[in-house]
Amino acid sequence: MKTAAIVIGILVAITVFGIYDRYRRLREMRKRLIAEFGGPQKSKMTQKRYESLGAYRDSLFGRTYDIDDITWNDLEMERVYKELNRTCSSVGEEYLFAAMFRPEFCEDELNRREALIKLFSENENVRIETQLALAKMGKISNVSLYRYLTSFDGVKEDSNLLHLLPVVGYIAATVLGFLGFTTACIAVAAVSVGFSIFSYYARKRSIEPYLKALMFVSRWVENIHQMSREVKAGDTVLALELESLEEQSQTFATFRRGAWLLASTDLTGGDPGQMLLDYIRMLTHIDLIKFNLMHKTLVNRIPEIRRMFEDTGRIDMTIAVASYRAYLGKGWCLPELVQEETPLEFTDLCHPMIAEPVPNSLTEAGSLLLTGSNASGKSTFLKTVAINAILAQTVHTVVGKAYKGMYYRIFSSMALRDDLAAKESYYIVEIRSLKRILDAAEEEEPVLCFVDEVLRGTNTAERIAASSRILRYLAEKGVHCFAATHDLELTDILADCFSMYHFSETVTAEELSFDYKLKEGKATSRNAILLLRLFGYPEEICDGALADANRFLKEEDHA
Repeated sequence: MKTAAIVIGILVAITVFGIYDRYRRLREMRKRLIAEFGGPQKSKMTQKRYESLGAYRDSLFGRTYDIDDITWNDLEMERVYKELNRTCSSVGEEYLFAAMFRPEFCEDELNRREALIKLFSENENVRIETQLALAKMGKISNVSLYRYLTSFDGVKEDSNLLHLLPVVGYIAATVLGFLGFTTACIAVAAVSVGFSIFSYYARKRSIEPYLKALMFVSRWVENIHQMSREVKAGDTVLALELESLEEQSQTFATFRRGAWLLASTDLTGGDPGQMLLDYIRMLTHIDLIKFNLMHKTLVNRIPEIRRMFEDTGRIDMTIAVASYRAYLGKGWCLPELVQEETPLEFTDLCHPMIAEPVPNSLTEAGSLLLTGSNASGKSTFLKTVAINAILAQTVHTVVGKAYKGMYYRIFSSMALRDDLAAKESYYIVEIRSLKRILDAAEEEEPVLCFVDEVLRGTNTAERIAASSRILRYLAEKGVHCFAATHDLELTDILADCFSMYHFSETVTAEELSFDYKLKEGKATSRNAILLLRLFGYPEEICDGALADANRFLKEEDHA
């Protein structure tokens, strides 16, 4: 009797401690969410996790006007994505990643996102309760949640009868013990435990990512119900989102029952009782048995999973955007996007990943040719415009004071390199990259493209001849082309179809400084040889190069 009282006391103490610890962790989570909203991005993402994000994006209907990998890599959009990724769940992470590859071409989806962003920006209580529900769903490290929820090719068929064998062994050992066969009892019990542990870890190792995914679904469905109960959405777009989520999650009512057998489905809890349950799971395989049952249910619920993924992802993404806007303070604006032909206009546009960016403004109805000396800011300006054009049509946010433009298909050809795997030279890679823009120019949707140093991979004469024809072709096709070049000859050849702008520098005997401000007209200065001198190259190289350059320029003038 005394022993039973002690055991009961221990169990009560564990339960009370677990409840208190869960409350404490929930309180800390709330404080963290409040503190981090609108602050600098702190969370770190492993490269393996980043590489796993593409499964949901790849599952969507392929569109020719999605951002392609060349443009994504040219613009270093990985860094931009990680800066915006202030999501609370794995669903949000993967949804945001897909959304940033898929510019919208009509206002419906962008208005839907904007309504959610505005709600979360203005109503702190609604935002926090929603964030808590999302945060308790949690994030899965290094694997794609969407892939493991919708593809079960890696799960081999497994019978629950196999997992019941250890239990049969325990019953047999108990019976033998009662009958007085102590040796046989110990032997059967030992064999049963050994078989149970060995087969448990063998099976669990093979299904680990899928097991994590099903555990996530359990948390996911539970916290959808929490959002529906606790978030006072009122008559807003969020109420419609929650209604849709609740409807989809109802199909998992039987799925949820007994889901605790897998493992703890509450990430805020540090329940010591879970340690005891872990031993029970290992000896009885109750989590593996439940997994098999849940797995069969989930296979037949893929459409509902996809719908829940979209609705949950949109909510999580828009909270992340609201946080990013709060972080920018007054340094952002809503884009004005139109269907009809209109100039691209922006005021004080900034690169989102530069700590102290220099803002630039422009109104351009056609194409633009950008010249300027080395390191003057040409490439950064092209990336600034391109990235903000993508952000305008994805997260409905621009880093600047004003932005107006069309719904563009966006391409770039900038940070190219030799493709050693395909045994292709830089020039081959470059002409392939440009060809996809030429192909896009043949279609109806407006194209906004960014080209840095056209055909730099070949000799001067052919480069100027071919690049002038390519750029002219794009301009005549109505493409809004922003190109940068060191070939000043192009400014004369293309003066009739490109607007000319440049960046310049201030030169002294000791240093070269830049203001990074966009100016009308073509560049008139060169600084390549001066940079050699400032970096300590021998005087004989610098003086000789300067003399040769002056001679070449005189020969060109007389030619």
